[in-house]
Amino acid sequence: MRQHTTRRRVTSLVAGLLGAALALTGCASGSQAPSTAQPAAPSAAADAPVTLTTAYGDITVPKKPERIVALAGRHVELLNLLGEKPVAWADYLTTAAEVPEYYPWMKGTYTTDPDPKLFTADYLPAPEAIAALKPDLILTTIWQTDEPTYAQLSKIAPTYVGTAKGTNTSWQDDLTSLAKLTRHDTSIVAKTQTQYNSTFAAAAAKLPALKGKSFFIAALGEGDQLWLTEYAAAPLVALGLKPGPGQPTSGAEAANAPKYTLENADKLTADVVIVATEHRDPTGAFKAKLQADPRVKALPAAQNNALIYLDSTQWGAVNGGSAASEEWWLAGILPTLEKAK
Repeated sequence: MRQHTTRRRVTSLVAGLLGAALALTGCASGSQAPSTAQPAAPSAAADAPVTLTTAYGDITVPKKPERIVALAGRHVELLNLLGEKPVAWADYLTTAAEVPEYYPWMKGTYTTDPDPKLFTADYLPAPEAIAALKPDLILTTIWQTDEPTYAQLSKIAPTYVGTAKGTNTSWQDDLTSLAKLTRHDTSIVAKTQTQYNSTFAAAAAKLPALKGKSFFIAALGEGDQLWLTEYAAAPLVALGLKPGPGQPTSGAEAANAPKYTLENADKLTADVVIVATEHRDPTGAFKAKLQADPRVKALPAAQNNALIYLDSTQWGAVNGGSAASEEWWLAGILPTLEKAK
């Protein structure tokens, strides 16, 4: 989702902008290998129909799918935990050459290169290209697939778009759903969560100064405003931090979350402030204004080495991330957090 061009940076914001609309309505220095959880065991009812309630309604997959088309990198990561591989996958227009740079946490999770033809020039799934693969299950998200496109895809094969409306479906819920759809034991979710908890608990032990401190996550939105967003809240909570006043942790809370212009950025008074601008600020002009503003320099987070700007890959790792991407993000950002007072 993150290409160093203006067009792809706009694409990177699709989740954030659509999330805000529906709700109202990064490379780090470190790296971490993807989860090493063992593939889930098959469930007893391997070929019985499975029905799930999704953001766009119920879907039924009559038997274990053998030809899965995945339209988001996270699906590939989660399928890997289940010992499953899609017949084709893509994530917007990501090419094989871009995956290592923009999805470094995906190393070892895929065996086929992404196919950009699965998306149109308007960043929507391409029904004809997908139909040619004869899938028996299509995996996508509400950010990539509006309801009219979903109706088209559903005529090709059962289409899973996630379970949450107006926000990112958690990786836990996605993994639960994919385990059910592929007839695997859903205990894989608890196993992966245990590893995740252990990783974040070990990191939290290195951050005693931040225990119980407040955080804000501000992403650049429309009108040069910083929007407090629920995206990336989960890993910060896992580190022992607490949401600051008005900081959302769910899509429902995001509907009324504060927005800040540069002129009132001095209200970003949480102990730790995470800022994501690069996805809408390809020239870095807005970020430069923030960094130069004396009101921003005077923020408690700035004074305590806890005002952190994320690049596009880092932001993508926690904006609708997976266990693997959030662990990768943690490994890269931990040295910075350790310097916070």
